[in-house]
Amino acid sequence: MCRVLGVGYAAGMRIVITGAKRTPFGRYQGALSETEPLDLAVHAARAALEAAGAAAREVDQIFVGNCIPGAFEAASVTGRQIGLKLGRDVFTTTIDTACCSPLTALRMALWGFRLGEIRSALVVGVESMSRVPHVSRQLRAGVRIGEVKLVDPIFPITYPGYNPVSVDASDGAEKHGVSKHMLDAFAMGSHLKWAAAARAGRFSDELAPIRARKGRQEVLVSEDEQPRADGSMARIGMLPTVFGSKTTTAGNAPGLNDGAAAVVVTTEERARELGAPVLAELVDQAGVTDAPNGISWIPAAAIRKVLERNRLRADDVDLIEINEAFAAMPLVSTRILAEGDEARWLRLLERTNVNGGAVAIGHPVGASGLRILMTMVYELRRRGGGQGVCAICGGLTQGEAALVRVAGEGGAR
Repeated sequence: MCRVLGVGYAAGMRIVITGAKRTPFGRYQGALSETEPLDLAVHAARAALEAAGAAAREVDQIFVGNCIPGAFEAASVTGRQIGLKLGRDVFTTTIDTACCSPLTALRMALWGFRLGEIRSALVVGVESMSRVPHVSRQLRAGVRIGEVKLVDPIFPITYPGYNPVSVDASDGAEKHGVSKHMLDAFAMGSHLKWAAAARAGRFSDELAPIRARKGRQEVLVSEDEQPRADGSMARIGMLPTVFGSKTTTAGNAPGLNDGAAAVVVTTEERARELGAPVLAELVDQAGVTDAPNGISWIPAAAIRKVLERNRLRADDVDLIEINEAFAAMPLVSTRILAEGDEARWLRLLERTNVNGGAVAIGHPVGASGLRILMTMVYELRRRGGGQGVCAICGGLTQGEAALVRVAGEGGAR
């Protein structure tokens, strides 16, 4: 038995999610664009802590995922800033694995539980893409003559020496036989599924409405701002491709969004002792990498890893959430998981992103990993239980996946 700080890892220890909340996701330069990302994170965290009840009394550590710290007034120790504003003087860790960041942060918390170093943790993901500044690397040394170049880090999202991520998504779709028509249809479906879910109140459990100032007005933001339920395939199909890609358009990609999400995790034993709510068991997580252009299929690799480690197949899970960094990601990844069986591919798609995904909801890159997790957990609870797997890709092809189980009568289809 491993012993760390006298606590020790107990074989068979169960880790549970006891609170999970997020802000609505704002449109680029929309209702949340003037709200500091620190305030978005604190709002989501407070809501998750409140939902966790007694489990929130003591949080041993805080783990934060954030991709673009330059959006903060002080671009350092983001997690520590959040913790202090919450009144929690505990050690914090801030992680950047691009869009994987919040699930990587959660996986770091899981390591802490397994090592016996912590009994509870707050995990936060946050991004304010509206507040990302333009950057000049010339001004520090001074510019004596000539133009000053201001670079936009998010237009396009790319890495020196590599393609824009929109090109990699398009190339991955082509490689796996996913046409532009499929991408557009899936994207339109994301908006329609969101609309049906919103009408049915299926996001109410996860959303923490927030008051925000926009110009001279203060508004209550209570719903995701980006979805377009009144769109059409014809309108999406007419949009031009972007950044030299073959099939990626603004219609089959998410926006540049603002928002935050947070979960509270603890041991099942401690939750029982405190009488705290248990939303789901966090069974396991896995992180993987592949060739730097493989973002469209890396969610499949991450899902396979976490399922195989737990002796499961994709057919054994009730729900799948794959972040729609582009429509290519869920389509390519589920096709790979189907292993060439078209009928199986359709069955997997039927249980994937059932309430819509990031193409509609939005993709504040540092928050989306926790968003897909909690959306899946709350939907499993509505269905009476079961197990689900979620996955997300990150820049230069890293992938994170999480496997959860909700007690109840639900079982795999």
